[in-house]
Amino acid sequence: MSLKILILTPRIPFPLKDGGAIAMHQTIEGYVQQGCEVSLLSMNTSRHWVDENSLPDLYLKLIHFKTVFINNNINPLSAFFNLFTGKSYNVSRFINKNFENALLEIIQKEAFDIIQFESIYTSPYLQIAQENSTAKCFCRVHNIEHLIWQRLSENEVNFLKRKYLKILTNRLKNYEIGILKKFDLLLPISRTEEKYFSENKINASIYLPFGIDIKKPMLNNIEQDANSIYHIGSMDWAPNIEGITWFLSAVWDDLQIELKNVKLFLAGKNMPKSLMKKENNQTVIVGEVEDLAEFSLSKNIMIVPLLSGAGIRIKVLEAMAFGKVIIATDVAVEGIGLTHQKNGLIANSPEEFKEQLLYCFSNLEEIKTIGEHAKQFVEASYSKEKIYSEVVEQFHHLAI
Repeated sequence: MSLKILILTPRIPFPLKDGGAIAMHQTIEGYVQQGCEVSLLSMNTSRHWVDENSLPDLYLKLIHFKTVFINNNINPLSAFFNLFTGKSYNVSRFINKNFENALLEIIQKEAFDIIQFESIYTSPYLQIAQENSTAKCFCRVHNIEHLIWQRLSENEVNFLKRKYLKILTNRLKNYEIGILKKFDLLLPISRTEEKYFSENKINASIYLPFGIDIKKPMLNNIEQDANSIYHIGSMDWAPNIEGITWFLSAVWDDLQIELKNVKLFLAGKNMPKSLMKKENNQTVIVGEVEDLAEFSLSKNIMIVPLLSGAGIRIKVLEAMAFGKVIIATDVAVEGIGLTHQKNGLIANSPEEFKEQLLYCFSNLEEIKTIGEHAKQFVEASYSKEKIYSEVVEQFHHLAI
């Protein structure tokens, strides 16, 4: 018997230009391919608004599909008054009566086996689901959200901003830990979250990582620029801005003098003006790219200089699947299983980044082995078909 699954998302998971959208889209696709009857209720937010006419054919395979517009823009006045409420401002921006009504309508119309909440930003609707449905309620955990803000606050040099970030972090932590304990099951996207739940005795969990479609044909006709470094990521996400700003000033300003023939390419949507001003002969601000795979395959060494953040970096896994050499901080590859000097390179300081980059461009042929090992590792550990086959089988036992 097919499982009936309703998925709630804090945005429409399309277009596939950032890790969050890619992960949520794959989950829908994975369940459909395993024969589940999938319905989707999405917030169509002001920050990530999507024209529903642009959606791919996958959405035609859904049993029910509904969206609700939510204005989740950050409002300085609302943020200020929120300080006096004791509630998490991060979460409050996703609370909407129309979305609540839409959820009630669909769960009163259809009997679901599972209601899956994508991230804690859909969790304000957990009580409504539990009171009006017999479905098991699962939460897909993309990140331990408060850890992102905790790391941001620790790295912030401005005293007042650091104090404000700590308030946000503490409130988000209290909310996050409390709400996660109320779900029937948690679905961590990386081993890091899984370990955190175990250590903090937060509910049962089933590991549901991002999967790579290893049967998908690789693009072989794209010429690679050997003298290139690249970074790709959504540039409206604070940890990405922080990491790249740090890399440019602490690493690249000096290193580009030694690597005169090498160019750094920075790609990603919503590139801030502060980074656009950094463009020069060796620093190319690409901005948003239409085809992530084509862009990645055309470049050589990928850098991921994250200083904060949590969860799994989907673009790292995709680049590893392409056979790319990744130079990343420990934070950037948490939960992935990357092994230094075997299937990737770890660098946590400016000196280490410089050392690893100089090593790569002095040994372009030798480092191809690292890229080959990266590809083999992803194929063995992150097969999409295997992941979703095993997870749905476990769901069948839990939903009975």
